[in-house]
Amino acid sequence: MLALLFSALLLITPPDTLAPQPDSSGRADTLRLSKAVTKLAVNLDFRDSFLERQHVNVWGVNAGIEFGEKRHQLTLGYYWLSYATYLQLINWRRDAARRINLDYYTRTDLWFMNIQYWWNLTNNRHWMVSFPVELGGGVAYALPQSLGPDQPIDRTHRSFFVPVQVGAYAQWKATRWAGLSIQGGYRRAIFQTDINQHFNGVYYSVGVSVFPALVTDMWRFLRKGDRISPVKAPQPRTGSQYE
Repeated sequence: MLALLFSALLLITPPDTLAPQPDSSGRADTLRLSKAVTKLAVNLDFRDSFLERQHVNVWGVNAGIEFGEKRHQLTLGYYWLSYATYLQLINWRRDAARRINLDYYTRTDLWFMNIQYWWNLTNNRHWMVSFPVELGGGVAYALPQSLGPDQPIDRTHRSFFVPVQVGAYAQWKATRWAGLSIQGGYRRAIFQTDINQHFNGVYYSVGVSVFPALVTDMWRFLRKGDRISPVKAPQPRTGSQYE
């Protein structure tokens, strides 16, 4: 299943202002200091992943700063995987479990926090190509569950793990409001304690990126009645009191 990557990059310059501006000689100038100002970045990051060859969904959010002419990002993220999706890793039906003499199955909740550095190879008006590196730490809880009365057995296992993730991300900025994006990478737990499951696996996402210009343009339309367009900056209406 393809995940929806819904990225809201707050307070970032709208895409149509990212093109180099011509100087007095008519030549395109390079991106200047105005693009290098440190700003806030907030991203919603929804990924598909595989754990023990089973597909799961990973939900996440990260926030931090962007800096430099290519607007690299340094963020702190939080990702979680609830047992409702993690149950896909437990593929024993109750009848089958009884036949092989299992007296319980396991529900698992998993979460981790990480520090992310997104190094942008290119980041211009229409394209962004980035290589994120992530280092984190998290906890997985396993709750044994009785097959009989559906009551938890009175013991809970908790495992700590330290994931490292390396990936690649590409984004096509189709308009000022939205674009398409794709990412993929690999996660490896360089340390974990005693739960009998490992957390290594690939992750990927294909979907839509939504830019903050959509929100700011709608605000100007509702507040001032400006003409808005997904390809041009808002323009005051002719004869408007806001001109």
